[in-house]
Amino acid sequence: MRWALIALCIAVDATAFAQTPPAGGHVTGDADFADAPVPRQREQADRRAARNLKILQRIGALPPASELAQVPVNDLQWPLRPVPGFDQFDYHGTKYFVDHDPRYPGFVQDYTCGTRTYDLASGYNHAGTDYYLWPFAWLMMDQGVVQVVAAAPGTIIEKDDGNFDRQCAFDGTSAANIVYVRQDDGLTAIYMHLRKGSLTTLPVGARVAAGDYLGLVGSSGQSTGPHLHFELRDANGAVVDPRHGECNAGPDRWAVFQPYEDPHIDTLSTHSAEPDQIACGVVNGANVDDAANYKSVFAPGDTLWVFASWRDQRNGEVTNFSILRPDGSIFEQWDFDLASQNLPSPFYSGTAFDWQYALPANAPAGEWQFKAVFEGQTYVRTFEVSVIDAASAAHARSQIGTNATRCRPASGQALPGCSP
Repeated sequence: MRWALIALCIAVDATAFAQTPPAGGHVTGDADFADAPVPRQREQADRRAARNLKILQRIGALPPASELAQVPVNDLQWPLRPVPGFDQFDYHGTKYFVDHDPRYPGFVQDYTCGTRTYDLASGYNHAGTDYYLWPFAWLMMDQGVVQVVAAAPGTIIEKDDGNFDRQCAFDGTSAANIVYVRQDDGLTAIYMHLRKGSLTTLPVGARVAAGDYLGLVGSSGQSTGPHLHFELRDANGAVVDPRHGECNAGPDRWAVFQPYEDPHIDTLSTHSAEPDQIACGVVNGANVDDAANYKSVFAPGDTLWVFASWRDQRNGEVTNFSILRPDGSIFEQWDFDLASQNLPSPFYSGTAFDWQYALPANAPAGEWQFKAVFEGQTYVRTFEVSVIDAASAAHARSQIGTNATRCRPASGQALPGCSP
């Protein structure tokens, strides 16, 4: 992640709200949430999976070929799931797709003939789809708020756990925590970069249904941030892209169509200080997390920070923001267009910006609203203004996980109610 350049507001037409420049923000950088398997380690995992598959076939533990032929092509379900109690609008961005151009380096082509993919000088062409945690990736990883689940029914044929899960760069040696599932459609799904100690307790040979828990999102192996690398292979080991497009003649395999760009607000939140999104979850050998500084109960006269994050945001897609008093009257109102930031690209798969306001000394007590209208959809986050000492008010629901590193839940469990 990198700091976005904050520019002066631009002129708008008379019917629009005033543009208010954000105090700060982040956008996803070119190298964020990338991955590349260490060839030797990946080959070893592939060999173990192939050996286990042969054993399971020999003992009759897999569906026969006659049953595989009956499985519909578009059977894939979404491979991520938030834990109970997660109260934001979404939790992810989609960074990279399968690279369909076998040349390297610098020859990339995703399934739409676009460039949302990558290759490396080592000869690696990105072989899956990368779904990353957003906007506070390391904090969300440590909170364990997003689970990896099986995208289709099948049989576990390989799993590897216990590897370091806070990788931030390619070091050429790190192994990923990984699960292989031989799906009933005959493809093998590979779920990579999972959090250490989070993998399902089901053994190799166990059956899973679509939606069954496999692990938690992490950053194990050669990875530059917490994300799930989801990869499909056919019986011959060839990469299968589950998205159909101009540069991929294969069928679309998702039960629910996944658009190439899916503009959406992931989160709206309120804070006591400007949120800090970190690039790496380790500093000088110590685990660190994003400093979200969540706060949802304020006193009159307090400083209010409001924060919004988007996925797939493009220049020209205007967000209308407003802060409303308990009686519905407008306290503040403004527009935001990514184009106002004069960034190098007109499109980013993940963005986040914040604004600072001072609540007046006579701010009315009650439930206020932080509201956004984006691409025809309305998003609302409520917060309280109380005349009593905010520190003694009810603990804010969004402050959960401030001690996330020492409150990491066990595999498959819901997020615990960690208190600061």
